[in-house]
Amino acid sequence: MSKNPKYRKTKYFSGESKIKTVDDARNITLKIKQLEGVTQNTIFQYEKIFNDFDRFFGEKTDINSLSEYDAREFVHWQLNDKIQFLNHKYRKTKPKGVSVSTVNTYIQYSKAIFTVLVNEGIVENNIFEHINHIKKKEKKIETLSIEEVNKFLRSLNKGWYSQFRMYVLIHVLLDSFGRINEVLTIRKEDIDFDRHAITFQNTKSGKVRIVPITKKTVKLLEELVEETEDFKSEYVFLTNHGNPLTPNAARKHLTELTSGAGMKRITGFHIFRHTASEMFLRQNGSIRVLQKILGHAEISTTSIYAHVLDKTVRQQHEQFSPLNLIDEKERRKTKTNRSKK
Repeated sequence: MSKNPKYRKTKYFSGESKIKTVDDARNITLKIKQLEGVTQNTIFQYEKIFNDFDRFFGEKTDINSLSEYDAREFVHWQLNDKIQFLNHKYRKTKPKGVSVSTVNTYIQYSKAIFTVLVNEGIVENNIFEHINHIKKKEKKIETLSIEEVNKFLRSLNKGWYSQFRMYVLIHVLLDSFGRINEVLTIRKEDIDFDRHAITFQNTKSGKVRIVPITKKTVKLLEELVEETEDFKSEYVFLTNHGNPLTPNAARKHLTELTSGAGMKRITGFHIFRHTASEMFLRQNGSIRVLQKILGHAEISTTSIYAHVLDKTVRQQHEQFSPLNLIDEKERRKTKTNRSKK
């Protein structure tokens, strides 16, 4: 089973067989997606779907023999029966089924795969075309209060390089609204120290995104760059040995620090992105501007923070409603009329 997005030579390309297998579909789709210029991360996601196709359908199964019923069974298997971390040697717990969000992502990629196969004349129908996303209950977005953020930042001993690095990292995450993968891959040349901006090259969408940052964050980044200048690295966030800091290593360090500070609510770096978004809206920031800063293609994605906007609107409506003035005038008029009587 291939774990990397590499192409495997199959009978389809040698002309030995007219049957197109799941394995043939893998090679065709990945080749076309690479020619379309999708990111390496997207290629990897397609590879993950095909690995699951192999597990569920069988890699030598004729792709033309699959129906919409098979597609629904595949989705049901993902949701309820798929064993996670199946080939992981050191993973003790291997839960069954994946989250609704993950299944919906797999449906999206599966539709895209069969769209390619239909366009290439490999199959007649997109068996995932009528498979809708699974509805999920909306859950409250976890965010931190200002007090909690300050408490964690104060708990860091900036006299130690690793904790000073975390101090800078949290500031960049909050100020840029960036994802951890985006922030950890920034290079010195991605920071405009004069115009106070960061260019994210390694984004989830594959599109370059430029975001502004404050003078305070710029100063902290300058200090971190100066701290690591002996390593001669192009990257900003480095390990104690001068290698680029990986997301997994950063998460492990975060867990150690939050545990020591007694802050169990901080379970990962994404909570800082949510917190930054909520604080932005609470200060009357525009949700359209927030959409651009976050790098969301659709406003519907940003609308998960709409409850904050609604609360702010209610507060300001109560404070500045025209009826406040009208009621006051009415009260004065009534008292005047009573005094005349």
